[in-house]
Amino acid sequence: MRNYISVHNLMPKGVKLTGEDIREGLLAIISVSVPGAVSQLQFQGQTKDRLNNPEIESPVDTLVKSFENVLNSKPSVANAIVERILLAAKARAAARSASQSISRKIGISHRLNLPGKLADCSSTKPDVSEVFIVEGDSAGGSAKQGRDRATQAVLPLRGKILNSVATTQAKLQENKELLDLVSALGCGLGKDIRLDKLRYAKVIILTDADADGMHISALLMAFFYKFLRPLVDEGHLYIGISPLYRIKLGGGSKEEVLWVYSDEEKEKLLKERGARGKVHITRFKGLGEMNPDTLWETTLNPKTRRLLQVTVEDATEVEAMLESLLGKDSSDRYKLIQENAHRLEVDV
Repeated sequence: MRNYISVHNLMPKGVKLTGEDIREGLLAIISVSVPGAVSQLQFQGQTKDRLNNPEIESPVDTLVKSFENVLNSKPSVANAIVERILLAAKARAAARSASQSISRKIGISHRLNLPGKLADCSSTKPDVSEVFIVEGDSAGGSAKQGRDRATQAVLPLRGKILNSVATTQAKLQENKELLDLVSALGCGLGKDIRLDKLRYAKVIILTDADADGMHISALLMAFFYKFLRPLVDEGHLYIGISPLYRIKLGGGSKEEVLWVYSDEEKEKLLKERGARGKVHITRFKGLGEMNPDTLWETTLNPKTRRLLQVTVEDATEVEAMLESLLGKDSSDRYKLIQENAHRLEVDV
């Protein structure tokens, strides 16, 4: 579409297109047959919204490129699609301009333009309110049911967020997931941040206790550090720790239930107490597997949960670490993986 618009000189001055402008209202269905068993399908991320099998890349790419030939052969249809795309781009720009104008004039109110997927708390007092940022609708559903609705809000994010270390604030403005997060917090970002408008005293990152969850957590911390640094400096950012295992010792009326947060802790517990009787171990693959009562008991309840406050002791060291882990130069990451590969196990 971009090439068609460029070749036919259909782009008005001052209009910038995003991928969402082009995709809005358009639907394409491609049927792909992949030889072999279902287990050989390679999906990207937990949301499984992209198929990564290399053998289908070339035929699909060829098919998609042929779409421009269809546009050239049917100019009336193509021009109608282009008109709709440009309308979407102008509407997006107008909405952003209006939002920025309102924010400058009146600041961000407690209930202004909150994202629809935010399950907000009923309290309007920031000092007693907190928001959990969770990965995906599955975990979001359990958290919404298990939370204290009076003081706890839940915002589900979809998949991996934008890497803030390798992007700009202008690029961030085009990312819906992060814009939803900024809107929910209410305090703005970058040089325009105002902590007196922050809607929650505690902003808690709550992801699955696996590699994907840790990656998402790292991406979120990088975002807060780069674009919401005062929020971190003032101690509002936390990491929620969820258990990896539920271990039941004994049985009947003497059964004891213990929550374990790491493999090391599990091995130590089993070595010390496992030989004394019956042991039943449940491994949680993600927050979405926990029922609401379990999630409340282990992770949401302020009286029993584990929270780690995110602080900055040495800004130079933090920035160097973020650049190594998430920057454009991958050499440090490659070296880190090579040096520690022998310690890792594949989590299936």
